[in-house]
Amino acid sequence: MNIVDNFLNKSEYDNLKNHIMVHDFPWYYCNEKVIDSDIDYNYQFIHNVIQNGHIDSPITFEVLKPLLNKLNAKTIFRVKINLTTKTNKIIEYPLHRDINVKDEKDVELLRKDNFKVALYYMNTNNGYTYFEDGKKIKSVENRLTKFDNITYHSGTTCTDNNKRVVININYEV
Repeated sequence: MNIVDNFLNKSEYDNLKNHIMVHDFPWYYCNEKVIDSDIDYNYQFIHNVIQNGHIDSPITFEVLKPLLNKLNAKTIFRVKINLTTKTNKIIEYPLHRDINVKDEKDVELLRKDNFKVALYYMNTNNGYTYFEDGKKIKSVENRLTKFDNITYHSGTTCTDNNKRVVININYEV
């Protein structure tokens, strides 16, 4: 696992923030559960940028280029921006892998081929990403966390900000 604070320079971060963290950025209500579970507040708003290698949001893709270029990705499979709303108490979503695998043979393939997850935090709040080993990464603006796709992880809501915004990137190095 690798955590980098101030991943983008101030100008790059400000440009990204002025594009995404504004009142008229197009968020879409995701009527699928965040993670398959019956917990309360199991929803989020999303903005798909890349799905299965296809660019769904060309303007946002252009704004994200400094972030994506800095990852040195061989292939980018998915870029999704997630927004969860403020709750009265922090809600942890269930652990998961972003790219699901069917059996242990596939797990080895993912490990061998260097499939990674990068989480880029757009705003500071008391939400966090947590991992199966108990480690927690706080949501701090302009922080990037990178880890292997085989790692079980999940996110939370927050209680001290109206929204928690995280850019989720699945890629191969």
